[in-house]
Amino acid sequence: MGPPSEVDVIIVGGGAAGSVVAGRLAKADPNLQVAIIESGQDNRDMPSSIQPALYISHLAPTSTTGKEGSVPPDCAETNVDSSFYVGKESKALGGRAPIVPTGHVMGGGSSINFMMYTRGSQSDYDGWEQEGWTYEDILPLAKKMETCHLAEDQDPELHGTNGPLQVSYGGHQSEIGRQFVKATQDCYDVPFQHDIQDFKTGHGLTNWAKWICPKTGKRQDAANAFVHPTAASQTNLHVITQQRTTRVLFDGDRATGVEYCFNPLATKPVDIDNPPKVEQVSVMKARKMVVVAAGALGTPQVLERSGVGSKEVLQKAGVDVVVDLPGVGAEYQDHQLALATYCVDPEEDTLDDYLRGNPDAGMKARPTEKEVAEMGSDFQKVWEEDFKNAPDRPVMFGGVVSTFLGDHSLLPLGKYIMMGAYLMYPYSRGSIHITSKDPFSAPDFDPGFLSHPADMEPQVWMYKRLREIARRMPTYRGEIAAIQPKFAATSSARSQEYDSTKVGPGGLGVAAGVENLHISDDKPSVEDLVYSEEDNEAVREWLRANVGTTWHSMSTCPMKAREDGGVVDARLNVYGTKNLKLADLSICPKNMGSNTYSVALTVGEKAAVLIGEDLGISGV
Repeated sequence: MGPPSEVDVIIVGGGAAGSVVAGRLAKADPNLQVAIIESGQDNRDMPSSIQPALYISHLAPTSTTGKEGSVPPDCAETNVDSSFYVGKESKALGGRAPIVPTGHVMGGGSSINFMMYTRGSQSDYDGWEQEGWTYEDILPLAKKMETCHLAEDQDPELHGTNGPLQVSYGGHQSEIGRQFVKATQDCYDVPFQHDIQDFKTGHGLTNWAKWICPKTGKRQDAANAFVHPTAASQTNLHVITQQRTTRVLFDGDRATGVEYCFNPLATKPVDIDNPPKVEQVSVMKARKMVVVAAGALGTPQVLERSGVGSKEVLQKAGVDVVVDLPGVGAEYQDHQLALATYCVDPEEDTLDDYLRGNPDAGMKARPTEKEVAEMGSDFQKVWEEDFKNAPDRPVMFGGVVSTFLGDHSLLPLGKYIMMGAYLMYPYSRGSIHITSKDPFSAPDFDPGFLSHPADMEPQVWMYKRLREIARRMPTYRGEIAAIQPKFAATSSARSQEYDSTKVGPGGLGVAAGVENLHISDDKPSVEDLVYSEEDNEAVREWLRANVGTTWHSMSTCPMKAREDGGVVDARLNVYGTKNLKLADLSICPKNMGSNTYSVALTVGEKAAVLIGEDLGISGV
């Protein structure tokens, strides 16, 4: 039996938010016919998704789950899998063309992400300044979605106890994570707390919780929590996969349905010599509403192919204008991540022999006033405006990963950890726009990483801070100079090369040329490295060569006033249209001090409530 030709509500996109909307609405009203159309494959019984240890496989070049199958121009020259979004070459990144993967499977990013349980801050939601979206409005929804199994010091007023998504420590707390916590406390004034996901803490260290069920050990993705159980027990939820929505259909300004086509890229990588084409289109009508939830990168493209967007962009792509809405695709944001690699004890229990390596410990961090003063005027200005009087707003995230998240053949045989840092509230902005009516054509995509001068110095600060933490971990054995900043050979901050021929206490190799590193059963005694301005510039150059996506794309169709570049109002209605809403991370008007899975879930929960109100459905 094929997909229905007409339903009440169509959800375009089966990502985290779309799955919440579809599942909540269908369950609340068994008479409401709901269809969810996903471009990727189904994730039911998909071992690489269900099993947390295999998450990193989705970032492999041949992956069909962690991608959006568009064919970029000059793909052969970029030497990357053409299924991933390829950004423009950027001077701010030393001429690199950054690559941004995105979820391409039921559940979206929730089916392939790092599973880190992270929430934003109270001031994040209050700062949106949108009716119905304050912290007080959002808190009940944040609790509704989860069952939190973290017993220590968890405030029951802030965490859920009966939601469909399970939160735990994942059944494994590594020695690396323990050492990270201890080393951080030894060299940095950051308090340890069992709960820094309380919407209040902007400066704290913790053992990181994960979206993993403590009983089954399975990943907690949105599709398996909200969609599949309802679709299995009710007949009113239609799950359609491997179909790409080409456009929303309109009668005047009223959304009446969608047009979609088979997506051959759902299960196989792009063949550059034989790119995908639209062979045949199907139409599904919506009696009541169309909800586009195709993600921060997909939603603006669906809108523009439908005639909703900047008139100049649409005309250039050959699309008839339905609504001239310049805000579509104009304010792309992403947290900006840098990962530095360090050598560790060859006998250490890392995960280099496996695919798993999600963070076991991390921190939300704010600089001291002294450190702010050292970061220069560009950051000092935004600190005064946005951070100084908002103590719940972290500047950076920092954490340790118990493996090398890359091709191990590029490194000498050994054991490694990575220190990851991302900027919580970047000021850089990018954009994404269609270049053609063809849903398989690559968009004009500029992530904008490091394009704002205020974004560099916090990254420099956290690189140094995490390097000091790594050097104080007992397992630390040095660095590989080739993948660290290019410090001068005479610099006191030069890379400390691991040398297995030099034996330290306990018969272990030590970092070559490091007089102040003393390994003991307790902890190393280490002095802070001193950086010259030449050293600082070396770190900046390294960042330009290494900063990339945190897979946290958002804000491409922001919820704010139309005259301010907004695309949707506070009830998620697309300006200038009827019966058309958006429900994903594209609607966030500002960035969040959080990994974005919890934000996407919150948007989905709120969207389901708003749609239920519009349709007269109670109990959503």
